[in-house]
Amino acid sequence: MERYKKAFTDEISRALELDTHEVAKLVKTPEAGRGDFALPCFPFAKQLKRNPAQIAEEIASGFADHPMFEKVVAEGPYINATIRSAHVISNLVPQIRNADEHFATSDKGYGQTVVIDFSSPNIAKPLGFHHLRSTMIGNALANIHRAMGYTVRRINFLGDWGKTFGLLAEAYDRVGDEAKLNREGIAYLLSLYVEANKLKVSDPGFDEAARQMFLKQEQGDAHAMELWQLFRTISLKEFKRIYRRLEVEFDFYEGESHYRDGMDEVIADIHKTAGTREDQGALVVDMPYADDEPPMMLKKSDGATLYATRDVAAAKDRYERFQFAKSLYVVGTEQKRHFEQLKRALSAMGCEWEKQMVHVNFGRVHGMSTRKGTVVFLEDVLNEARDRAYEKMSADSADRNIDIKAVSEEVGIGGIVFGDLKNLRASDYNFDWDEILNTKGFTGICVQYAHARCCSILRKGGGAPEIGTADLSLLTAAEETTLVKEIGRIPQAVEVSANELEPSRLARAVYEAARAWNRYQQAGNNDKSLRILVEDEKVKTARLALVDATRIALERGLTLLGVPAPDAM
Repeated sequence: MERYKKAFTDEISRALELDTHEVAKLVKTPEAGRGDFALPCFPFAKQLKRNPAQIAEEIASGFADHPMFEKVVAEGPYINATIRSAHVISNLVPQIRNADEHFATSDKGYGQTVVIDFSSPNIAKPLGFHHLRSTMIGNALANIHRAMGYTVRRINFLGDWGKTFGLLAEAYDRVGDEAKLNREGIAYLLSLYVEANKLKVSDPGFDEAARQMFLKQEQGDAHAMELWQLFRTISLKEFKRIYRRLEVEFDFYEGESHYRDGMDEVIADIHKTAGTREDQGALVVDMPYADDEPPMMLKKSDGATLYATRDVAAAKDRYERFQFAKSLYVVGTEQKRHFEQLKRALSAMGCEWEKQMVHVNFGRVHGMSTRKGTVVFLEDVLNEARDRAYEKMSADSADRNIDIKAVSEEVGIGGIVFGDLKNLRASDYNFDWDEILNTKGFTGICVQYAHARCCSILRKGGGAPEIGTADLSLLTAAEETTLVKEIGRIPQAVEVSANELEPSRLARAVYEAARAWNRYQQAGNNDKSLRILVEDEKVKTARLALVDATRIALERGLTLLGVPAPDAM
């Protein structure tokens, strides 16, 4: 659809003698029934010294007999354009099929690197459901930027350093059970953390001992570091197992510990550039703060460093390593102040590239609970989603030759992931199990089913026809035109999602394509002549080509979002 938007924009730019890019920014998708593109003429009125409605009328008249547009009309101060059905079908269907797995890709980001910091759990604790948003928003943005031609570096910046790990190590030295640790892994580490907090209450000296243990870790003490490494290794093994279920990968698992050495050098650099000062015994960055704003702490009064210090080191290191065009931090909105302070500190240090750092914030999820209880671990949610999908599918899938267990995993996880990504990332949302697996709403299973149905029809029809063999002029139904236009909007949605750092834009476009497919299917149910597998071989071949293009577009959109695309359901 980008080709048609460009033609629309270029024609208007020539007529008005205005910059094409400025006009393109104003082009919108109008309400249903008003065409494919809309342009308000208010912004041109002052410059051209004419009434907006008059401008619209003059421009619309210039589109007479345009090969790409069947109708361009002025509606008051707006111009609405409708693409010619035959033109869009004959161009987009073969274009999508030729692109195949490269559909919705471009080279707009070529030569530029995007660093994405996402997921970032704390070691020694199982992944919680609250990690889902960072993990899947970050994964989608990584996929989307890669599709745009960027070099993408995925970093899982683990919370693996600090007093908490001194607490765990001290508790393990006192009450640890090696056999249980080997047998239960991260679950045992969680119970050990609970035990450590009990010891803090029952033993007045435990907290100080834990603090000393962390200082030993910072000083490189062999025993303290051996325990820390053991906890980290066990945690990473568990994290990677869950990430494999989600089909999420990382280039680097670095964590705060990656920057534990050289903190004095980092602090010296901050002191020399931005400046430092003491505040109640702690060392803080000496920069202006709001009246109610706590300062950015670099060292506590006992000399232990904090995560802010390590974030400065990490930001500088990432720029030196990758010379990034964007450095994205996919972290909850509650960390807004921290990232504002981090960027201000880097700016005060003379790091102009801090402008390319973006806090990709996201809202909270409300209403989550599982059948197992109120402590919500991510694996429990994934398991329950799989089980609910299995229950839903097993009743009506007994007579079909599909692996229900495998498909229920894809549908359950896909429902959870799509259910998250369809929401504006900065907004809170309410989790609803019934909505997640609703086949008729704005859900992952709706899109997955549309893709699976495309695959099924292609199998029944003998496979997709060879490219170039279909007479696409036979696709004349309104539902066919609408479907082609909707799948053709997916590449633009990928670009918008990258520019706005908003995966929900792509989720909405993929869903609208699935809805258009469903309406096409319904039209065939109501009118036998509109069915795909008709007796007329030429019509059937043309419609199978459209089905194949739809399959490609839906699969690509789901994959970029990180949602499985089953070929049978």
